[in-house]
Amino acid sequence: MIRSHLTATLLLAAIACGGERTPASGDSVAPPARDAASSASADTPFEFTDADLTVYERGLRKEIELVQAAKARGDSAKTPAERGAAAQAAFETATAPEAAKAIGASLDRYQATRRTVNRVFETLDFQGKISGPMELDTANATPEMKQRLSSDPFAELAPASAVALRARLDALAPLWIEYMNLVAVNG
Repeated sequence: MIRSHLTATLLLAAIACGGERTPASGDSVAPPARDAASSASADTPFEFTDADLTVYERGLRKEIELVQAAKARGDSAKTPAERGAAAQAAFETATAPEAAKAIGASLDRYQATRRTVNRVFETLDFQGKISGPMELDTANATPEMKQRLSSDPFAELAPASAVALRARLDALAPLWIEYMNLVAVNG
């Protein structure tokens, strides 16, 4: 019980700080793909389309299935190694590439869309504008996070991307919340 709460707390802290999983020594985890997002300058937001949002929706649904399957394997695992492998199979570093492959999407573009859209949803959740599982002690937040929380997350997007995401917010936010409840709250 304490372990699951600690895991959820650490995951939420990493997400809140924008951190990424860094490999332990000896891990052979490739760095996250940044090609699609980093092809633009740091000041230019990744521009996604309505078609990218369709891929995001399909991919996130597939990731939910993959996480649920990994959790089921973990629940029935007989050894610590099996439980560890099942837990790792639920990490986004495993589910995002697998989902992109399963739906026939470009991994780089899927991950760039996913990162950009998820950042908007994280901010909306922290602001209390959607009912996701994320919480933040604003008294201890960094100045950068306080700035983020006081701004419109859609303003960070390219104008056409903001329009596309606002149009699909009611369909995509619940899906993101379902995914986050599954992974962040150790659902």
